[in-house]
This record gives sequence, structure tokens and C-alpha cells, in this order.
Amino acid sequence: MRELVDSGSPQASRLLDTLITHLRAAVPRLHDPSTALAQELELVRAYLALMQLRMAERLEFAIESDEAAASLRCPPTTLLTLVENAIRHGIDPSEQGGRIDVSVRVRGGRCHAEVRDTGMGLGGGVKGLGTGLFSLRERLQLVFGGDADLRLAAVEPHGARATVEFPAQPVAA
Repeated sequence: MRELVDSGSPQASRLLDTLITHLRAAVPRLHDPSTALAQELELVRAYLALMQLRMAERLEFAIESDEAAASLRCPPTTLLTLVENAIRHGIDPSEQGGRIDVSVRVRGGRCHAEVRDTGMGLGGGVKGLGTGLFSLRERLQLVFGGDADLRLAAVEPHGARATVEFPAQPVAA
């Protein structure tokens, strides 16, 4: 952002607006025990828009969600953690960049959220869960007990898929 401002780029104002949107979505929810998936998706959309400005044509993304998922509760930054990992470990290190697809579905009283990327995949030497995923697993445990699941899988020919599944519970009023 500093480079864009210093160079007088017309992109600087757009980047600042996107950053403000991201911060407005993120900051108020960081210490809440749970949030609505609609708010989580708003945060993810703002983050991906910010990353798209930074990475330009190297990043494409799509977000799809069932309407029934909007009012469901989840730990704050659940999807954001998965998207950040996809950027950091999959898309950013790849010369070509890639695509991130976020989908949230409600089936059989369960919420199924998936973040899929076409980046470097899981073969980058990362074994087990990193700090972000370990923390996410703990937050899922705090909110849902043993009734939540976090899985990672390789996507062929390259890429990764992170899936979170938990009970479809509405946010408490």
C-alpha cells in the first residue's frame, strides 16, 4: 500500500477502501466466542478482495453459500484461517498464482464448509497442522466439543482442500 501511495497510483484509494472494509469486518469479531457465517463470509470476501489487489491477475476467487448457512454460528475467523493458509502456502508461492473457491453448504443438520485452491498443494514440506490450523481445531473444539471436524486433502493435479464440518446451529439471539 505504501508503494502505491508513494507512487501516486490510482489503485491506492481502492486498496485503502478494501483494507478498511476488511478491518471493519474483522476487528469487532476477534474476541467473540462465535459469529454468524454471514459475517465470516463478509470477512473472507474482503480479505480475498484485498489479496486480489495485491496479487492482481495471479489470484481468482469465488464464494458460494447456501442461504440457510447465513445465520449459523461458527468460531470467528474459521474460514478466514483456511483462506489465509491457501494464499500463504498455495497461491502466493506459485509463480502462476491460482484460484480459491469457498463453499458453504447445509445438509442433514450439518454445515459443510470447504476452501479449495489450485496452488502448490500439500507437498511443500508442511507436516501436520501448522499454528493457524491447530488454533482453529482448538476453537472448533471449544464451540462444538467433539462434534466438529477439520480435514486437509490434496487436490490433483495440484492444490489443496480444507474442509470443516460442524453442527448447523443458529447464532444465539
